[in-house]
Amino acid sequence: MPGVDDGRADDGKGRALWRLDLAYEGTQYRGWAKQPGFTSVEGLLEEALATVLRERVRLSVAGRTDAGVHAWAQVVSFSCARRDVVPERLRLSLNALLPPDIAVLRVSPAPSGFVAREAASRSYRYDLWETAVKPVRERSFVWVVRGAVDGTALREAAGLLPGRRDFAALTPSAHLYHHCVREVTAAAWVDDGPTPDGDGRCWGFEITAGSFLHNMVRVAVGSMVDVAQGRMTLEEFEAALASGERRNMGQTAPARGLALVQVTYGARTAR
Repeated sequence: MPGVDDGRADDGKGRALWRLDLAYEGTQYRGWAKQPGFTSVEGLLEEALATVLRERVRLSVAGRTDAGVHAWAQVVSFSCARRDVVPERLRLSLNALLPPDIAVLRVSPAPSGFVAREAASRSYRYDLWETAVKPVRERSFVWVVRGAVDGTALREAAGLLPGRRDFAALTPSAHLYHHCVREVTAAAWVDDGPTPDGDGRCWGFEITAGSFLHNMVRVAVGSMVDVAQGRMTLEEFEAALASGERRNMGQTAPARGLALVQVTYGARTAR
């Protein structure tokens, strides 16, 4: 009911502000963002919201995940004219309309001025298996590499990433950005123990930054694996990173191993 003063924050135009927390498997999608002729998470969520709210809304998102990339902790915000929305009812209605690989985990009124894309930091995790056994159940969520992986080399390479610098070497799309300076606050490989079959090793790469470039994490992971498998030295990796040229880095890791796992906001917005 537009015009009702319910005490909730609005967008300055009398429209109620909302936050959605989502999880989705990105395997079947072109990514978060709408693209003509392709199915995207944004497009499906917009359609579901239009059906439930009976109006079109514009979405802001914390992480514009690429094709095939997952999100276990995505954050979306929007404003709508209706003031009678019941959070739990909206959550249930959206989940009934969305496909099984997209879930609305929580619906909550957003604080004044909240915009999902203005997150203070995003954290991604990449899952890597070093094994000769082909996984079945986990095939959509891990990158399986053949051959030995040097864990020490992985960790040493990851140690070169934190800091504020030009990361143009980690994206094939540097020309699309005004600049490629980003600040990585944490980057590390975690040894998660043996694979379920017991014949290999599970590795997880965790990285946090204020924002990321297109393919930034996947190029970093692929290049670090090249170091760990002897196709690139640590010195070459460091020099390539400083060069600002994508062609000097290594391979690009597959999208399936990557997931957005955490989004945080500053003091003026809710976490």
